[in-house]
Amino acid sequence: MPKEPLPIYQIPDFETKRLDASTFYYSRLGRHLHTHRFIQRPHKHDFYILLLFTAGSGTHSIDVHSYPVEAGATFFLAPGEVHSWQLSEDSEGHILFFSSAFYSFGFPSKKLLQFPFFSSSERSHLLVLDPEDQAKIERLFEALELESESTSWAKKEMIRSQLEVLLIALGRAYQAIHGLGMDSHPVQDRSKLLEAAIESHFRSKHQPSFYADLLSLSLKQLNRLSKASSGKTLSQLILDRVILEAQRLLSYSDGTVAEIAGQLGFDDPSYFSRFFRKKTGNTPEQFRKAAR
Repeated sequence: MPKEPLPIYQIPDFETKRLDASTFYYSRLGRHLHTHRFIQRPHKHDFYILLLFTAGSGTHSIDVHSYPVEAGATFFLAPGEVHSWQLSEDSEGHILFFSSAFYSFGFPSKKLLQFPFFSSSERSHLLVLDPEDQAKIERLFEALELESESTSWAKKEMIRSQLEVLLIALGRAYQAIHGLGMDSHPVQDRSKLLEAAIESHFRSKHQPSFYADLLSLSLKQLNRLSKASSGKTLSQLILDRVILEAQRLLSYSDGTVAEIAGQLGFDDPSYFSRFFRKKTGNTPEQFRKAAR
């Protein structure tokens, strides 16, 4: 019998009642493992994961690699990577999910690929922290935990800022052990070219064929590259970028929906509204009201 396709989980599969459940999730690891026992079998995610073990043992398998679990073991997963684990009952630590949109909304000029643990499909997924570094990273996770449970003003902005500090601290520790990973890698180089092309043209060019012609690749080759680097099809990458910009404009500009639609290459505002609702679950007006 053919195998069932690997499940691809989204952040709302884990939490629906906390802050922005579609793009961000934090939990103590013990609670997460107890609540979500379905995650032990191999599966994919469409978001980024940071995972720190402070206690426990076992194995964590990511794609074709199997890693030992111990105190200080820190794992980094990008969208589309397959993972599973077998962990002891006393496993504890911190686990954090976030989407690229959650990060990019606050840092539009920065890219997650700048961090060495996300920069290449050939990178190591594991960093083992020494006790001193582990204590520093634990404090940063704990700060995120406190903020995620607060009701304070500008909560999302604070969490994004704390996430950035955590990523930088982990990047420094990763660099000290593994290096920056600056050697040229064909998939990484082409994926950055694709990302730059989308960034330059997404407001007016939504068709995948445009980017294939621009990068002198077949549509099949470019889709394969997109899936390898991001876990998404080329169409998904383009439309996700359009949606992100629409959300920014609805949140931070006073343009009408029709004006925003025109800025993003839509001749028909009604079609833009239907497209936005299909992708986000809200009309542009509903999103703007909630954001403000």
